[in-house]
Amino acid sequence: MNDIVRLERQGALAILTLNLPEKRNALAEALYLRLAETIQALHDDDSCRAIVLTGGRNFSAGGELDGLDTNPQVMRASMRQGHRVIRLIVTGRLPVIAAVQGAAFGAGLSLASACDFVVAEPATQFGAVYGKVGVMPDWGVLWTLPRRIGLPRTKKMLMFSQVLDGTQAHAIGLADELVESGLALQHAIELGQQLAQAAPGPLAATKALIARAQGLDALLDWEADSQALLIASEDFVEGRDAFFARRQPLFKGR
Repeated sequence: MNDIVRLERQGALAILTLNLPEKRNALAEALYLRLAETIQALHDDDSCRAIVLTGGRNFSAGGELDGLDTNPQVMRASMRQGHRVIRLIVTGRLPVIAAVQGAAFGAGLSLASACDFVVAEPATQFGAVYGKVGVMPDWGVLWTLPRRIGLPRTKKMLMFSQVLDGTQAHAIGLADELVESGLALQHAIELGQQLAQAAPGPLAATKALIARAQGLDALLDWEADSQALLIASEDFVEGRDAFFARRQPLFKGR
């Protein structure tokens, strides 16, 4: 399990690869706990100046629905553990560049949106399909996504469960850079090397002030409470079952 998040160093640049390919890097507890631990260690390492985050063929298919504990108290605790990853990326001192290939769905979309820069390919798929499984957007995407694409586009993407390819994502600012197929990681590494050579103090201060001025902590606290209640609802059970059965869910509002 130690290689569930692979770490490679190229001088002052750290490259983190989510390594749960059999689940398309679904954000299982073991994966996001290891990711948080690794990012924290890099923040504590003065020799590290920038991070590239990738997932190989698929960035992340989102939260792990199978076997999810629907107890609100358990869910709230789990949400707060996931929030640690978002806080480390958004408010931590190191710039983080996402190299997004394949799927970035649900919490995977949230993870990419939290990064400082997003590099995508034309075939990359960004999906916001929370409503189809009876839950609300989480992992801070209600904070990060409007700052990337604006509030009206955020509402449309989240409320209509839109899926955008890399070209569409780039056109609206969800992806900062669009590169040819197979080049996302290489380009992200090039950007990371540039940032790794910059003065670290100003980068860290810029990130901290942007995050602090916008109230991320308050949103994440509210999100944990709300999602915990939604996970305990009948509609979530119906949405999850419909998702695995590949059928249309029938929500009853309870």
